[in-house]
Amino acid sequence: MLQIDFDLRHFESVEIVPIADCHCGNPLFQDHILKQTIDYILEEPSDPKMARICLLNGDLTESVTRHSVGNVFDQTMTPSVQVSTMINYLKPLTEISEKYPQGKILSYCAGNHDSGRYKDTGISAAESIAVGLGLEDRFSVDGCYSFIELNRLHKKSEKMVCTIYNTHLSGSAGTVGGKANRVLRAGVNGGIIADIIVGSHVHQPITFKEDIILPCRNAKNSLIQKTITYLVTGAMLSYGDYAQRNGMKPSSLVMPRIYIRQGQKQGLTGKERFYYTEVLL
Repeated sequence: MLQIDFDLRHFESVEIVPIADCHCGNPLFQDHILKQTIDYILEEPSDPKMARICLLNGDLTESVTRHSVGNVFDQTMTPSVQVSTMINYLKPLTEISEKYPQGKILSYCAGNHDSGRYKDTGISAAESIAVGLGLEDRFSVDGCYSFIELNRLHKKSEKMVCTIYNTHLSGSAGTVGGKANRVLRAGVNGGIIADIIVGSHVHQPITFKEDIILPCRNAKNSLIQKTITYLVTGAMLSYGDYAQRNGMKPSSLVMPRIYIRQGQKQGLTGKERFYYTEVLL
């Protein structure tokens, strides 16, 4: 599994904006939503202690071939132009600075569309985009597990690291519950534990939390209750085409935002640091 260490030690909190299921090249692709999303990520938050970054979670391009689902002649541009178009859109997010030494893209997991051409041509649109953006070390076709290090609230505080796992997901589901089960399978049900687990593919924004009990092997063996936040992202497609012909619901154009914040609370041994996650749809 790909592991990523992401340095945000100039900040005490972070806002993460997922970008997924753009389907650039599809005639229903809403490029203005992608442009607005990128402009928003590039804009600095009003809180100078909060970072704003994104993650890429697959199907950035349509990438239909003669042997895949869809009509190759319906695409508004060739697969190679789809790749170069997405690179041009996303390139500003890779710029590094003192506060963002790795740029503003946390990770990139491929989807079934932007990696599907590989079985026909040996070429992956997703991998080509990753290379074009210089993200080879943060790219996976399966899933990305990231460790985000934030600044300590106090000098004597322990290192603050939160975890996020993102994968594109697969399969279909007609109900909200079925779509939520897709991301559950990618998380604890699939053997992966992280603070936040993000899936895409089903074009339906969903968020929920789940608590699990874990052992804490410290000086005194104990149990801890851990909260996992799940998120399924939307898409950037208007209604029509395959979805309309097959009686499927419209894709949601909502792009969720994930917030990770730190705080303090009174514990048994004094003030204890904690962090909490919030998803805004």
